Amino acid sequence: MKKRAWLIFLLLVAALFILSSIPGLRVLPVLSFFYSLITRVDWGFVYFARWLASRIPSDLGELYYFDAITRDFLFYARRNPVIIEFFLRKTAHVVVFFTITVALFYLLHQYIRDSYRALLIAAAGGVILSILDEIRQSFVEGRHGSIFDVMVNMAGVGLAALMILFALFIATSGREKFAGRH
Repeated sequence: MKKRAWLIFLLLVAALFILSSIPGLRVLPVLSFFYSLITRVDWGFVYFARWLASRIPSDLGELYYFDAITRDFLFYARRNPVIIEFFLRKTAHVVVFFTITVALFYLLHQYIRDSYRALLIAAAGGVILSILDEIRQSFVEGRHGSIFDVMVNMAGVGLAALMILFALFIATSGREKFAGRH
């Protein structure tokens, strides 16, 4: 169990290091590559998505305001595709640091039996990794470190911490109910 936890955590940190070392990394080409892999591997998903999309009603009157906002955003995004790249980058930051924090919690929980203490240390570790990664990026050509990115990364750390807290709450409540303590 401990070896697997170390392996998962180290692979994630290595992937972060490699991705952060790529000069001028853009998200859209990476997503295009993954999309081409996914479409080659699983055509069933594509057919299911098309089937599902064909079943969505075209007249959603109660969602008019959402539709208007979406249309305005899509109009703006077509003229300024950099906004899509921006959202994809920030989403990637959140997802990466969410995953790293969960993996770090999993690793630490192998050694620290107090789940809440392991979570606190994992969250602190996620923040420290975020800061170190942004500092390191400032030395990569075509990249720069950003306090804003640290804050976005911390959103991923915070979401992971909340998910873990929620899971711990459910697990603790379930054990207490099962044992007959209310």
